[in-house]
Amino acid sequence: MPYVNLGGTASSVKKGDHYSNYSAYLALGGRGLDTALTYTDGINRQMGAAIRTHPEIPRQDLFITTKVPCCPGTPYCLLPEYKGNISADMAKNNQLLGVDYTDITLLHHPCLTDELTILKYLELEQAMVQGHTKAIGVSNFDKRLLQKLINDERTTTVPAVNQCNHAIGNHNESHQPLAGGDDQTVEFCQQHSIVYSAYSPLEGLSGEDVFKIPKVVEMAKVHAVSPAQIALRWLIQQNITIVTAAHNASFLAEDLDVFGFELSGEEMQELSDI
Repeated sequence: MPYVNLGGTASSVKKGDHYSNYSAYLALGGRGLDTALTYTDGINRQMGAAIRTHPEIPRQDLFITTKVPCCPGTPYCLLPEYKGNISADMAKNNQLLGVDYTDITLLHHPCLTDELTILKYLELEQAMVQGHTKAIGVSNFDKRLLQKLINDERTTTVPAVNQCNHAIGNHNESHQPLAGGDDQTVEFCQQHSIVYSAYSPLEGLSGEDVFKIPKVVEMAKVHAVSPAQIALRWLIQQNITIVTAAHNASFLAEDLDVFGFELSGEEMQELSDI
């Protein structure tokens, strides 16, 4: 799984355009793509079209992450994209993307109860056996639910990834601990060889905008990079993968250019203390 992955959500789609410029990202060397069945059929078709505009990129060089809803659980389950079962959802998502398989499929969120969540995860395991995806994982799971899932005698596969909202200023025990955004969940994942992946790493979703954090801006000037690159580098140095979203090609290039500098241990701690 690449450290840098490009996503995009339906709420920002404009007529004739899409939120993230998947084709430009691939041209710039990006290889990780992140989507979900419930990001709308349109988003998935546009991602698939972008993949087809780059036939020079072998399929095995791409890493495609998607997510299917855990139902009943959230309003996602009422969307027309939802087909009613995990296998059907995955088959539809692959068809929209124009691929035979995805590299990993995540449960987008927990269901209404722990028991329903585990039953859906068992469906996810079966769908992997059927060839819809190469690996499976979860999203928005906290430490408690991950432990319960792993300990359940019915499950046979430890989630490969847990994708949560996690960033500078939005990561300690006071920030979304029930949705896995806290540091304890990160630690648990890393102890159990589960890749922790951060969506909204610049905090566009929570309102804790990293561009408005003085320490981040100050550190960016020291390293001659952007505040966004500081925020992404802070995650990568913790062995956390990231899911970004951008349409502007210069922003996409910035997101990919986060391996040419390193934050010191002191700088890492200063950012963690925010």
